[in-house]
Amino acid sequence: MDKKIITALFISAMIFSSCGEETKQQVSQEEQAQDDLLNEMAEEGEDQEPESFYLPSALQIGSIFQKSGLSYIKGLTNPPENQEQYITKSQKILNFGVYSADLAYIVLNGQSQDATAYLKTIKSLSDKIGFGAVFESEELMNRFQNSLGNEDSILNVMIDIQMKTDMFVDENNLQDVTHIIFAGAWIEGMYLGVKASNPDNQHVISGRLVEQMTILGNLVKALRSNSNQTEDIKQLTKDLNKLDKFFSRLEENKNSQNIKSFRDYKVSKEHLDELSGMVISLRDRVTKV
Repeated sequence: MDKKIITALFISAMIFSSCGEETKQQVSQEEQAQDDLLNEMAEEGEDQEPESFYLPSALQIGSIFQKSGLSYIKGLTNPPENQEQYITKSQKILNFGVYSADLAYIVLNGQSQDATAYLKTIKSLSDKIGFGAVFESEELMNRFQNSLGNEDSILNVMIDIQMKTDMFVDENNLQDVTHIIFAGAWIEGMYLGVKASNPDNQHVISGRLVEQMTILGNLVKALRSNSNQTEDIKQLTKDLNKLDKFFSRLEENKNSQNIKSFRDYKVSKEHLDELSGMVISLRDRVTKV
């Protein structure tokens, strides 16, 4: 696993867990450091081979939105019972990513009563897509259960799960699968960012949406690099590319080189609504049963 990605995960976790203890100035400094790190990794990713593209974890995406004021709305996540109705392997892989983003959203918002159900759903899907070894440790599952309600401990377990997943991918040369998993997680993270945003902090959330849009080009390239694509993944790649092109053509991007932080990025309500509609439509197609 790339050391910078590990660093970004820990920065996300530290910012989330320390917001109540630090001054606003300190938090702002750490947020700026994270912005700089994300920008640096995204720029490096442009010149890397597809398998080395920078794609953040579901936990990192969730943390970015959560610390920007994303509210928790019960029932917004993909219901666990839907997983029984995903038939094709592509559907199972994509929704493994969706449920990973949902679990991050639930855990980061302290909803421990729902966390176990979503972890069990992810474990069930992992068995069906060849990732069961990541979750076979009873110790890991027990640690998760025992950490519920303890903010720092549960985040550490989530980070451990991500690192175990990355190690399993590297050892078994499963990068193609992780590209699809990330596509599901990215779409769900964007969906939650769109649906759970508060009108009072829409400017902050829109900046975070834009931040995640800068990753989309890497995701499209990574998906295109996959061998033996199924027809539904080919279509998903086309849909994501369409979203990427829409974003790149926005009038607001013309002066983006003068923007020092994503928090300063302003998207018009008209364009934000259009972007949100495209994200919601994409998510519906991925999760529909």
